[in-house]
Amino acid sequence: PALDRLLRKLSVAERTRGLLMQADVKMRVGTFFLITIGLGVLGGAIVAIGSTYWWAFPIGAGLVGSIPYFVVYRKKEIRKRTFERQFPDALDLMTGALRSGMAFTAALQVVAEECPDPVSGEFRIGFEENRLGLSLRDSLNDMTKRIDSTELRLFVTAVLIQKDTGGNLAEILEGTAYVIRDRFRILGDVRTITAQARLSGVILTALPLAMVGARLVIVPDYLKTLLSDPVGPYLIGAAAFMQLLGFVLIRKIVNIKV
Repeated sequence: PALDRLLRKLSVAERTRGLLMQADVKMRVGTFFLITIGLGVLGGAIVAIGSTYWWAFPIGAGLVGSIPYFVVYRKKEIRKRTFERQFPDALDLMTGALRSGMAFTAALQVVAEECPDPVSGEFRIGFEENRLGLSLRDSLNDMTKRIDSTELRLFVTAVLIQKDTGGNLAEILEGTAYVIRDRFRILGDVRTITAQARLSGVILTALPLAMVGARLVIVPDYLKTLLSDPVGPYLIGAAAFMQLLGFVLIRKIVNIKV
């Protein structure tokens, strides 16, 4: 309870809660933080035991402690991409339901029953929230918080505008599905064009690490002077920072928004 009260006062706890929700990880924020801290301390202790440098513990703790965040973020991205692949078909199903005379909430229920996860799960939650008294605007906006998707936000915006101004919702959703599919086509073209640059970034980042590992196996004393010299750790830190900076810059260049 004391940890829970402390976390409620921190903005990082709210962001972490949103990340866990978007990744569909059924875990409390406090439990997630305890796992992160425990892994960080364990990793830092293991690295510090095998090293004589004071900075080995924080580096080991940071690397191992960040593993849960990477795992959850990866799950979030996989779930998001799966949702976006299924979403245009869900919009087509909803358009057909509206043209057959169903209300919008009934069309939400059709999508929740007929589509696979994660689309069915999110639309089921939205339908149940609206059925239990939450306004349609709030239930749709809550859906955009659970799935960090541009396509979903586009759909919610189109629906809410239609509710305020009127119009043929079936035609609006049909046009929205067309725009989403066209966006995916352009995104695929962009990824094809930038594939070489993205691969170059991975190779240029991994090559120094692979060379150091090979040297340590073939000639174990090769880096002895670098590690024993007082300036050596600073040079290693500067090299690691520049490698990371180069990787981030390459990713920034090839990450073209569509």
